[in-house]
Amino acid sequence: MSDFLTLSSNDYAALLAGSERAIGVLREEARIALKTPFKYPGRGELTLFLTSNGARVRVSEGGQLIRFLEAQGMDLSVDEVISRTVFNAIKQTGARMGQGQIYLEVDAEGVPQALGTFTQALLEIVGLRHCKYKDALVQLNRANAGPSHDSRDSSPPTGL
Repeated sequence: MSDFLTLSSNDYAALLAGSERAIGVLREEARIALKTPFKYPGRGELTLFLTSNGARVRVSEGGQLIRFLEAQGMDLSVDEVISRTVFNAIKQTGARMGQGQIYLEVDAEGVPQALGTFTQALLEIVGLRHCKYKDALVQLNRANAGPSHDSRDSSPPTGL
């Protein structure tokens, strides 16, 4: 990504705060690698990639999140529970997934709000490695599947 202009986490904060100067850069063609103050646990900085054609801005994680999840043993193409959880989180932000990346497209003025929403979603997905969401979804799937026939169920059989 050497053809991207690298900006610091201070610039991330300026964009998040709606700095007119920072937003002005995105009203022209630009390719920016925007460092955030966040990190992928054990994997380095969470960097966002902003590509502007002067009218629309694409905010992306550059495929880093998918690679991070795969490195944690959470392959979206294999694990249906993780896949559904990630796609649901992405959908809630209005983002999309394609070509191995998660991205959101907005106009330049929409970037501050989009950065906050997009970053929050990424951080929540990074938290999946702790499996809290996966466990919750598994429990929900079991509950939706009907009564359990678990041998640990100590209630007596009914209707005999």
